[in-house]
Amino acid sequence: MTRLSREQLNELKKKYNVDRIWSFSRVNAAQSCFWDYWARYVKHMDIDGSSIYTEWGTNSHDLVQEFVAGDIDAEEVPVKWKEYIDKWEQDPNAFQFDTKQIERGYLNNLKHYFSHLTTIKGTNIQNEKPVLARIGDKKQFVFVGYIDTQYTDEDGNTVLVDYKTSSKSSFSKAKLPEKSRQLMLYAIGKHQYNHIPYDKIKCRFDMMKYLTVHYRQENGKWNTSIQERAKWVSKMEKKLVTKLKKLDVDQDNIEELIQVAIASNNLECMPKEIQEQFFTSNYYIEIPINEELCDKVAQDIAADCTDIVDFEKMSSADQEAFLELNFPYNPNNYYDKKLCAYHRSQYFKDREATLDDMLKPENDEQINTLFEEDEIEEEIFS
Repeated sequence: MTRLSREQLNELKKKYNVDRIWSFSRVNAAQSCFWDYWARYVKHMDIDGSSIYTEWGTNSHDLVQEFVAGDIDAEEVPVKWKEYIDKWEQDPNAFQFDTKQIERGYLNNLKHYFSHLTTIKGTNIQNEKPVLARIGDKKQFVFVGYIDTQYTDEDGNTVLVDYKTSSKSSFSKAKLPEKSRQLMLYAIGKHQYNHIPYDKIKCRFDMMKYLTVHYRQENGKWNTSIQERAKWVSKMEKKLVTKLKKLDVDQDNIEELIQVAIASNNLECMPKEIQEQFFTSNYYIEIPINEELCDKVAQDIAADCTDIVDFEKMSSADQEAFLELNFPYNPNNYYDKKLCAYHRSQYFKDREATLDDMLKPENDEQINTLFEEDEIEEEIFS
């Protein structure tokens, strides 16, 4: 889908009598780092928010959406993924991962994802589908967003998918409500303007670096385990050994089979009886959707918008004083140090250098001079 043009957005402003069309990324910028919001949206600084993770996130989104749209078939996807890798490796100015270990894990997990794509079982499949949502007591905050992939499943549900190359630790039970707000806002929009009941809307994160391992337990029931794609077989080693022993496979053969399976990261070398006890699927995090939860999200986002508007009404000096007091830079915070566009900008580095110079303690000679001057003043006024 083509994103809305400036003219179309202006038409929406006129229609709803507002001076701004909000995006969730705007609100999220303030949530992630209010300094970053101030730099981008208030001061309109020309700062680059790109990083190794935004770059590969974009590559991954583009590629999976090409496949979903039918513009590229499953056999072509791994080839194109390798082209991305080759181009990145040949660019001396490309962003780099923090460590080689992180690089290998990140890229190998995604390589596995793109080598095992399956077509969506549904109809009306669309990428980057625009969605409009209005929130606030007077519906004064008008949002436009774009759904990564939307389709209708076999049960008639409207499914909204958000592709994520993040680590699953970022989507823990404690963090999930915050991470889910964007998709839930889109669900609100589908409910408002397409009149879809909340119980017919499904929202999910496709956690691209992980898969769900399904395995048969000794009692015959199936269980699941969430693993990194690139090493899922090694994580199943103990279970595989136990099952091979039950088949009376001798120890030497067990060790050989395990080594081959781990090296190839699949079970093709295993006896058929073992293969039938395992299968894998994409790892999706399903987001609970109902009217009560969506109303709460709408209230929270509207409150964030109100805070942003109030901040923007401050004078420039008051804005900076507010930020200095409430959002001090934390060099030990990974987001501040590695991901925040403002805190990685030359403007911030120059500003910090100036502040450091201003706050440097005077040298001994300067301190002594000050004391001498104080003594002279005391003599004059005594």
